[in-house]
Amino acid sequence: MTQREFFKSPQMNAISKNIFTCAVIGYVIAGLTLYLDVIQSGNYYSIATVVVLTACSVLIHLFQSRVAAIVLTAFSAMVVLVTNVQNGKFSGWWVVLIGVYAIIYTFKFQKAWAAEKADSE
Repeated sequence: MTQREFFKSPQMNAISKNIFTCAVIGYVIAGLTLYLDVIQSGNYYSIATVVVLTACSVLIHLFQSRVAAIVLTAFSAMVVLVTNVQNGKFSGWWVVLIGVYAIIYTFKFQKAWAAEKADSE
């Protein structure tokens, strides 16, 4: 069984749905950031945020990447801190929350995949 087949198996249904949900919410937030910050407000510095959010979401979605989940969480936490210092507003915390969920479920999947590989050998 390949990793992709294992990810789509019935025993991984709950984990795969949670990983997919984290990725989709990441796509939506990247799209909203692109529209609201870059297009409407003209804040072209937010393009970096859009790129990181999109790239991490794609990697989480397609490869169940633990590294991408950690990068997403760290980057979004940094953005929350910078935004809080600059604007005095605590915003963007939901992206950190999505990153934490992505870390939890990608680690659960990779642990289950390692156990499956060990059992099949």
